[in-house]
Amino acid sequence: MRGLIEKDLRLTFSRRQTLMIFLVMAVIMGGTMDGSFLVGYLTMLGTIIAVGTISYDEFDNGFAFLMTLPFERKTYVGEKYLFCLFMEAVSWCAGVLIYCIGGLIRHSGVNPVSELPMLLSLIPVLFLSVSVFIPLLLKYGSEKSRVALFLVFGLMALLVFGTKQVMSGQEQVLQGLVETLDALPEALVFLVITAVCGLLSFLSYLCSVRIMEKKEF
Repeated sequence: MRGLIEKDLRLTFSRRQTLMIFLVMAVIMGGTMDGSFLVGYLTMLGTIIAVGTISYDEFDNGFAFLMTLPFERKTYVGEKYLFCLFMEAVSWCAGVLIYCIGGLIRHSGVNPVSELPMLLSLIPVLFLSVSVFIPLLLKYGSEKSRVALFLVFGLMALLVFGTKQVMSGQEQVLQGLVETLDALPEALVFLVITAVCGLLSFLSYLCSVRIMEKKEF
């Protein structure tokens, strides 16, 4: 797995110009936007860059060569999930650092400690996108997976719209639910979110392993 991680790091840093552009944009936003958006923006970019290494592996029949190396297919899948989590964590730390520095420059009285549970919850929530991207990329490849992603997000939009229609006229129920959630300790909410996202990510990993083991190159 160490060799796979090194490979992905080299692939990531081979796009230094793109990374620098993203970093400059983040610095500019750090002086004008709130922390949750900035940290979420950088964390999502880190996720997209990490998941994009699968497309590099697929390019020019690369999978056929990779699978001749001495590692199991489930090791390859596990490395992708770990690498995505690593890139998310690094991007998250960079976003928090830029947010704190921007707050000090603007004298806005930024207190990242009070916002820490909310900012930390971005990592497991955004990691759910990894749980969707990786199985689709392994199953359909980089080209066909775009159509599959469009269908997935379209179904999600329909689900949200349908839920909104069903819950119309139930404003009091929704307001009570929101007040109940607000009353819960932030640490408890973070733990629940992390547990749910972790379970879904594990199921995604099992699905990805099954896809990879059945895949022919």
